Amino acid sequence: MKKSLLAALLGCVLAAPLFAHAENSYVSVGVGNSSYDHPDFDEGATGVSLAFGQSVTDVIGYELGYVHFGSAKSAGVKLETQSVYLAGVGTYPVSEAFSVYGKLGATINHYTEDTASFSDSRTKLRPLIGAGIDYKFNKEWSAGLEYVYFGEYSDLTMSMWSANLRYHF
Repeated sequence: MKKSLLAALLGCVLAAPLFAHAENSYVSVGVGNSSYDHPDFDEGATGVSLAFGQSVTDVIGYELGYVHFGSAKSAGVKLETQSVYLAGVGTYPVSEAFSVYGKLGATINHYTEDTASFSDSRTKLRPLIGAGIDYKFNKEWSAGLEYVYFGEYSDLTMSMWSANLRYHF
């Protein structure tokens, strides 16, 4: 997990100068409770997310992101999931500072299952749907809360509640 997170952060830092000229764009960092909803696991872990988004109009945009869901353990089995996603984002400004938004897109989920005797991994394309609320402190900074559903695979449902901090270019 540390290597994946470090690689994602390093990629954003190196790409930041490219994004600085992109109007109406943002970089978002999130931390929250990821859910491994499965008959054998049914527990949460601390998940982290990193995303780049851009508004095409005042109400329509897109977001490209990475999520590491943390790991869940049960009866000697460790499950770890990571996702890369692309989503369309629809935003409705409630006031000058508050807005609500919804996301709809696709996610590539990579599942790794480890036990003492074997290791197995799978990668699946799944639908993504989410919603959230955002508060803009000033022109550059905003914070928000969101829920995102990352799809199902073999009785495992992945989702995440998170708090996000965004820097707008």
